[in-house]
Amino acid sequence: MKKIDFNTKEKLIALAGACFWYWNNFYSFLETCDIPSSIYKQFGKENKYQVMRSILELLERQERYDLIENIAREFCGFSPSEENIDKIKANKLINELRESVGGSFVQSEIKKKEQEKIIENSKKVLQEKLLSQQKIEELKQSFFEMFTCSDKQKRGYDLEKLFFQLLEIEEIENTKPYKNTGEQIDGHFKYEKFDYLVEVKWTDEVSKQSDLSIFDGKIKGKAQSTRGLFFSINGFDDNSITKFSGDSPRIILMNGEDLTHVLEARITFFDLMKSKVDNLVRKGLIYSKYE
Repeated sequence: MKKIDFNTKEKLIALAGACFWYWNNFYSFLETCDIPSSIYKQFGKENKYQVMRSILELLERQERYDLIENIAREFCGFSPSEENIDKIKANKLINELRESVGGSFVQSEIKKKEQEKIIENSKKVLQEKLLSQQKIEELKQSFFEMFTCSDKQKRGYDLEKLFFQLLEIEEIENTKPYKNTGEQIDGHFKYEKFDYLVEVKWTDEVSKQSDLSIFDGKIKGKAQSTRGLFFSINGFDDNSITKFSGDSPRIILMNGEDLTHVLEARITFFDLMKSKVDNLVRKGLIYSKYE
């Protein structure tokens, strides 16, 4: 509320006398409106009409229109209950106040709640982002520690586990590794309109054409909407990339460098996939380097 208009001011003054017989109740009402006792007590107990007028004039001089709005808002929701007052008159004055300013208060409350919701959502998004960053940082530390592990089988299993933890953090729908009619599938996830079977390998050498051939065979046995993501920590030889690029490719390749970019927070896994899918669709490239 900006500067109070004359009619509203007169209604508030009239309500002060019509709604209260006892001074203590009047003071309690003012305190509910956040009016400090140092303000209302300086005007004595001559009559409630005059005290309210003095309070409003003082608040106007101080440009405390928020407190004046509090008074009007509280009167709009007030229910007169004292025995010694004219309740019919008091309710009539309250209804008149509601008709003149109640609508603006409703809109003000709606706007206020919308702003509070926006702020709350922003805080929630920020908290989730910070939590996600913390989890990514923990994955990065785990990833670097894997290089000191001499147990190759454990290292490969831990890499696979880390990959699916990354999908969880980015809230990408996925299925952990499973067996299907005897063959081992290193998991699955959904990205946009496609299902992606996953192969995760940590070998001392680059993955070769024979590795991709086996994986490609698994994908060809699935629906056309199925693609594959082959993740090899040390990358792939040039022959395998050339062999499976070009003619209706259904495999996307990632290596340790790609994963490092994600864990270093240079790009999200989701956006890295978008870049690789774009190159697969537009250029037929199953491997594209993130720049």
